[in-house]
Amino acid sequence: MSNIYLQLATSDDIQLLQESALKAFAGDYEKYGLIPPDIRSTEWFKFVIDKKQFYKVMCGDEFVGAICVECFDSNSIEIKYLYIESNFQNKNIGSQVMFLIEEQYSSIGKWTLVTPYKSYKNHYFYEKLGYKKVGEYQPDPLNKFKLLKYSKNIINRV
Repeated sequence: MSNIYLQLATSDDIQLLQESALKAFAGDYEKYGLIPPDIRSTEWFKFVIDKKQFYKVMCGDEFVGAICVECFDSNSIEIKYLYIESNFQNKNIGSQVMFLIEEQYSSIGKWTLVTPYKSYKNHYFYEKLGYKKVGEYQPDPLNKFKLLKYSKNIINRV
């Protein structure tokens, strides 16, 4: 699938992005009883789209997923969400998306992300791409759910 590309999302894409995110994170709800809180809010989608931080992943004319990034300063980005539609998974699209987003922000040296502690496929995927586990935390002390934090430093770019 070499015709994968990123397309900046627009406000017309909010419903598509929200529905696909809710579907993509439904497994997290089954596993942990939680989903990322942002994806329930259409206002949040509008906010990140207006900041030009949400991209649709396209294969030709077909929507196959999305990636949302948050730029903190001129040298660091957090990947907030990356999800690929289930019928397009295991086709190397996620790896292509990560390459494309890093290329899109080629001046960025520090990349971070978090992923749930029992999402072993995610751990493998990010580690395969050069991310290192740098910590973990419990967002709610009353719940045993944890997030693992990953980081990747890219030096001497551009």
